[in-house]
Amino acid sequence: MITFLLADCILLAFAIAVVAATRTQFILNRAGHALIAAAMACGLAFTVQSFFFSRPETVVLFTHASFGSVSLYIDKLSLFFLGIIQCGGIVASVYGIGYLSHYEAARSLKPTIVATALLFASMQLIVLANHALLFLVAWEVMALSGYVGIVFEREKEEVQRGSFIFFAAAHVGTLFLYVMFLLLHQQTGSWEFSAFARGTYLPSVITMIFWCGFIGFGMKAGFMPFHFWLPEAHPVAPSHISAVLSAVMLKTGIYGLIRVITWTHPIDYFIPAAFLLISCITAIFGIWNTLAQKDLKRMLAYSSIENIGIIGIGLSLMMFGLQHHQPLLTFLGLAAALFHTANHFVFKSLLFMSAGTIYHHYHHRNIELMGGLLKKAPLFGGIVLVGSVAICGLPPFNGFASEFLIYIGFFEASRSLALYFPLFMLTAAVALAFVGGLAVVSFSKIVSMIFLGAPKRPSDAPFSISWYERTSLLMLASAVVLLGLFPQTVVAACESVFRELLPFTQPLPWHASVGTITSVGTIAIAVLVLIALLMIVKSRLAAGRSVRIAVPWGCGYAAITPRMQYTGTSFSDDIVNIAGKALNIRRDLTLPEFPLPARSSFRTLTADLVLQKIVEPVGAFIAWVVEWFKWLQSGKIQVYVTFSIVVLLLYLFLAFQF
Repeated sequence: MITFLLADCILLAFAIAVVAATRTQFILNRAGHALIAAAMACGLAFTVQSFFFSRPETVVLFTHASFGSVSLYIDKLSLFFLGIIQCGGIVASVYGIGYLSHYEAARSLKPTIVATALLFASMQLIVLANHALLFLVAWEVMALSGYVGIVFEREKEEVQRGSFIFFAAAHVGTLFLYVMFLLLHQQTGSWEFSAFARGTYLPSVITMIFWCGFIGFGMKAGFMPFHFWLPEAHPVAPSHISAVLSAVMLKTGIYGLIRVITWTHPIDYFIPAAFLLISCITAIFGIWNTLAQKDLKRMLAYSSIENIGIIGIGLSLMMFGLQHHQPLLTFLGLAAALFHTANHFVFKSLLFMSAGTIYHHYHHRNIELMGGLLKKAPLFGGIVLVGSVAICGLPPFNGFASEFLIYIGFFEASRSLALYFPLFMLTAAVALAFVGGLAVVSFSKIVSMIFLGAPKRPSDAPFSISWYERTSLLMLASAVVLLGLFPQTVVAACESVFRELLPFTQPLPWHASVGTITSVGTIAIAVLVLIALLMIVKSRLAAGRSVRIAVPWGCGYAAITPRMQYTGTSFSDDIVNIAGKALNIRRDLTLPEFPLPARSSFRTLTADLVLQKIVEPVGAFIAWVVEWFKWLQSGKIQVYVTFSIVVLLLYLFLAFQF
């Protein structure tokens, strides 16, 4: 089995070598992505075989006198996330061929393809690493390769801004991970993850470890208030890179959080309660911001924040179960988090890649200027509709299955836990239902503004989609349907992870809950089939009748124009206004003046609240402080050598102390 993992590494290295040696853009695009897809397919073969037929094992890479044994640890949790990464690599590589073919004559594709290979190599290493040093090296390579992938169109100002914010946020998060690993090392005397899992910690140290891990991994995952880099970086990256960043890379943060929870087992009630509150706020804030946007990819980025919040709700239920030794509640929380992680990968990849195809048709991302695309691309519209229904958590697709598990977890917590838990769980359930309602409105806005009505800017350009793009989208749409119809397969895999990860041996009666999910899905399919039959009958009955066509009443206008349609802003304005200033919307309005009015105008501008009100002022203050130390940049080599010696002495002192 390990042969497949070696083939994965060799093919990725070969892909980098081929891209570096090839000058023809057409060839390197196809050869590079084909080799990445082949590498991920080999890795997926290893993952599937290991998950079902192997026990946990440690693969020692080398041993160092200071750092100990640097190794890989292969268990079912790492394999679960490894499978997501590898599936993401396959579909992103296939789609990337078609997406980047539009740029073959305009710019070099080498940096982006090499960055893609390194990104998938580093993410695989992250979930397999059993040593803090190896993990941090892979984490840094992931950040650097993600940055190179984002700056594909580096001449654009928005790309420069978004990539810089991504890079800065990644390294702030890494700083907290350094502190977390130092605390773990101080308590265990080891840098190995397996030693962290066996360690015993003081309650105060557990709290410090958890919150450092939450900030470090939460920054990568996109929890509120560390989410601010997502809506800046994801929209400006190429769409297949956006899909990888949002649907795959964010999951490394979730993986890290699960490891921290299982290492420390937080016993302070405040930790899971605060985590549940943060997750609910993240979900609500993310989806409400989605409604306020006009940029399609920015909307999808905020939707990713919402889904990370939903995953966090599942993890908080898992922590409550661990604290109260409730195996079923612990399993439901973990299974819901893992299942929604897999589901989010599928439907968010589908939607981000669809956004790339839409961008190449319209050459912009503003949904206010789109419309009527369904007439040109009915199959593509159906694919986007499938992804939109799934992300809203509606049956019979996959988003419903994982969110339903969270509701079951709420009921189980209310039943098995005393004190304030029934009211606490009811509040969280209402919050999740509110998020689901806003998601329906948000994606109704996306689908209707892009595909329905008349084009806001009429164009005769035909809609085109390459074979590579269509193949990857159909693969993802099929996965959306299959995961929704057969949730028991994924839940059974989650149970395998649970049994290996946590010390519970009791039987878990989860089959009835999953049976309920399947029943609801079956009813939803029956309703959809009935609606389809009624539409067929209606069309047959109307086939022999004459149809009268008349001009609709237009409030005194002689002819209806596309500008008279609802815009995305007017579609969601009433709901957005409820949030008040929390969404940080600025309205620029120029009213007409009578009796001879000049030209009037109205536009809305949105900026992330945390970024504009907190991060940017803090950055400006730091820049102001740094200005006072410019005198240190004297240009004299003696001064720089002195600085180096002082820092070296400081490091030696810290090493001696710890």
